[in-house]
Amino acid sequence: MTAFTEHPPVPKVLQEALKDYPALIAELQDGLKTVGRAPGMSKAQRGDQLERAFGLVEGDMDAFIERASDEVSAANASGDVQQAAAARRKLALLQLHRRDGGEELMGFFGWGQD
Repeated sequence: MTAFTEHPPVPKVLQEALKDYPALIAELQDGLKTVGRAPGMSKAQRGDQLERAFGLVEGDMDAFIERASDEVSAANASGDVQQAAAARRKLALLQLHRRDGGEELMGFFGWGQD
């Protein structure tokens, strides 16, 4: 296995979108610590890491959306109007940004630069 010297950061677009949810940003970053680049990596190796990074971010975002949907259901069931509204805003935000960050990840792995 390659020893990575750098790991991609959470894409800035997602950091900005999720700024009110630092735990979600931290969870994304934890996942991205499992992928990376190292000097001398071939284009194919970088491509593999890029695909893994895409999968990690998309998988995490999908899990966040599922949890947010559960939060909406729980808030609706509790009858707490403010909590339900906040949960719906969070869900909509996550759905809106579900596929963001790809260009930044591509840049990190130098995709299209060789």
